[in-house]
Amino acid sequence: MLKGAIIGFGKIARTNHLAAFQCERLKNKVVISSAVEIDDSIRESSQKDFSQIHFYKTLDELFESEELDFVDVAVPPKFHKEIIEQALDKKLHIICEKPFTLSYKEAGELYQKINSANILFVPCHQYKYSRVWGEFKNFINQLNDDDKVFIQYNIFRSGADPGLKPNGRPWRLNKEISGGGILSDTGFHYLYLSNWLLKNPLRITAINNNLAHPQHQIEDTSLVILEYEKGTVQINLSWAYHARKNEAKLISKKGSIFYDGSNYLIKIFNGVEQKISVPDASDKSHYTGLYEKLFFDFAEDVRKKNFHKEGLVDAYNTIYLLDKCYESAHEQKSINMNNE
Repeated sequence: MLKGAIIGFGKIARTNHLAAFQCERLKNKVVISSAVEIDDSIRESSQKDFSQIHFYKTLDELFESEELDFVDVAVPPKFHKEIIEQALDKKLHIICEKPFTLSYKEAGELYQKINSANILFVPCHQYKYSRVWGEFKNFINQLNDDDKVFIQYNIFRSGADPGLKPNGRPWRLNKEISGGGILSDTGFHYLYLSNWLLKNPLRITAINNNLAHPQHQIEDTSLVILEYEKGTVQINLSWAYHARKNEAKLISKKGSIFYDGSNYLIKIFNGVEQKISVPDASDKSHYTGLYEKLFFDFAEDVRKKNFHKEGLVDAYNTIYLLDKCYESAHEQKSINMNNE
């Protein structure tokens, strides 16, 4: 059985990561024996609520006291690099929340270290396990090579996720900790999804704005256009909406998929219409199931000693894409990726 520690015991760790690790299909494969949480109040309350887990304030205390197989990094992006480097020194396998690092520069510094290490690195790109986006992928796979598509995502929120301290300032609004605003946070998922669906983009255009958070140096609204050989993707993101809403559509000459954020999507292919049941992508309880699938694959790959670099490459490429989006927005121009 793999023995792991969660680094950062905030909202995502306790509501999704831990629940996924404790699911039926993983309970005989993985055990979370320990966790690191720097915030005293959260650590002390967590120790009471999760008495089966040993809690530590620092990584040094953790590594001095525990024999581990892996760490699950669930802290804000600012702290990823240091934790990953310490885990590499201990030759531990790594699960890491997105984004991979705070910046593309940091990603470049870490890439070679992880690539040369005999460990498995898996980023939390869990949306690939969603039934919704799996249907989009299957649709594209059914097309001919010369068929083009247009994909649009509309992702609207009433604000940044406050985490465990709803009355405090969300760390997602602090650029020094998060690396950016909604584009680097929520938008990151739709960047790696777009590459998963259509491979690498040829051209990027991004426009960032701040509609509802003028006191913070981050974008709360973003428009990204990704031009691929296979088609075009438009990503619309905002923390300035009055509610939480997910919508997506894919159109082509062969048919379309429309998803309005409910529990089904409408697929039309070659004139045949289907109403397909799917989980509500806006429902955060659905996320636990996605993590469960990701963690199961991680455990199986470790068991088989399949220390592949697919996750590392995906994480690095998405950070690169994110960096080019910010460059496009800052320079107010499109970026030709094939000229890089």
